[in-house]
Amino acid sequence: MITTGFGKLDELLGGGIRGGMITDIFGPSGSGKTQLLLQICVNSLVHGRMILYQDTTGSFRPERLIELLKAKGMDPKLLDKVIVGRITNTVEQLKYVDKILEIENLNLVVIDNITDLFSFEYSKESNSLTKHIAFMEYMHKLAHVTIKKQIPVVVTNITRKSDDEERESLSRSISMFTHQKISLIKTGQKFSAQVFPSFGSKKVANYIITHNGLEDLP
Repeated sequence: MITTGFGKLDELLGGGIRGGMITDIFGPSGSGKTQLLLQICVNSLVHGRMILYQDTTGSFRPERLIELLKAKGMDPKLLDKVIVGRITNTVEQLKYVDKILEIENLNLVVIDNITDLFSFEYSKESNSLTKHIAFMEYMHKLAHVTIKKQIPVVVTNITRKSDDEERESLSRSISMFTHQKISLIKTGQKFSAQVFPSFGSKKVANYIITHNGLEDLP
């Protein structure tokens, strides 16, 4: 199990991120999804094993990960244990599922952002059905490998406003294959997280975003 470094969220998760499961972190832009992902990476590196970081948006910043390592008093050289794949199309994204089986001593797989390339390549309204089918085939393969390897897979996904309601991108298709969902909610300058299903007694964890990442609201 890998802790998130965000105490109240770990309570809701029953201790942290579990192996053999896909955990979906979703929320609007600016809610701290990538920050939380990096925190999970740092806590995974405590175990001294490898991470496969799949970056579909070009947003990975190694210097930010080094900052978080230093903040926890950890050796910045642990960055060498993070294999970063810059993915530019859905064909590459599908191939990277096979890499999970190839890498030895793997402790964690992260995918930031999981739906972005599918939404871009199948952007026309007429391609909506094709997009969902292609994405579900991808998720089916990812879920199979996750269970086979029994390692944690953590993905991020965006939400967008539709009819005055925040909706997760490809919500129905992704929800069929994810085992746990973390919803990050941004209301003005206030942030809160919910977990589905929740293992803790509290249903909502309020947080702030600081230089050290997501932290419990004082």
